[in-house]
Amino acid sequence: MEAQVKRHGDITVISIRGALTIEETQPFREACLKHFSGQKVIFNMAQANFVGSTGLQAFLETLKAFDAGSEHGVRVVGAKSEFRRMISSLEARRIEFFEQEAPAIKEWPLLCEAGLASHSILDSTSLETEE
Repeated sequence: MEAQVKRHGDITVISIRGALTIEETQPFREACLKHFSGQKVIFNMAQANFVGSTGLQAFLETLKAFDAGSEHGVRVVGAKSEFRRMISSLEARRIEFFEQEAPAIKEWPLLCEAGLASHSILDSTSLETEE
């Protein structure tokens, strides 16, 4: 699993690639909650795959935590239909789905239009800035 983090003003986009397994999703969840809790967060799932229900369950718990811990809710981009159904079944109030990343960003007003930074979640627990 790889996770790329981009900042668009006050919006964080976390793009996930590859298979989510329990070994990776638990540290990923902890890193996300530590670094992005309470922020406007978009999970781009267009290139994500799930292997086994335990990896999926940990990711669903991450979405629920973001929904509960943020006044902004959470947005999910590019989720395949089967994952969208599972996410929709969560008892979450503010999870919104988008097909593309640009509309998900555009519909949230930006506090800082100019700021764009990019990070990579390397080992699911640390962040590295890309120059």
